[in-house]
Amino acid sequence: MTDMPCNSQTRALTHGDILKAFRKGLRNGNWRRLSKRERALYMASLWYARVQGMIVNGLIVSKLMVLIDRLTETIGKRIFMRGFEKAIEILDKYGEYGVFSWAPSMKKWLKDPDYIFWLGRSG
Repeated sequence: MTDMPCNSQTRALTHGDILKAFRKGLRNGNWRRLSKRERALYMASLWYARVQGMIVNGLIVSKLMVLIDRLTETIGKRIFMRGFEKAIEILDKYGEYGVFSWAPSMKKWLKDPDYIFWLGRSG
């Protein structure tokens, strides 16, 4: 999200980063999906970042990054993740029963992004 270099020790969120994700969450309806406590944390962080410039506390930044991911999530991303979970489940189950020995192309299908998206849409 930020333009500053991020590694495991130095991460920071600016007011602009937090505000951008907040607006996106309002537009796509994901703001409603957050609990009241999560919304309160987000709004307090937004205010703090506006006053102080940026948030550098690692614990707060990590919690905010989770919320930012949830706010900026799209329908396509949710469908793809559901399909990915199904593909992993099918991969494990078919490998256990030896389906890939007589249907080797199935393994290729389970790695194809279009097929994974279709799995997510179909159930």
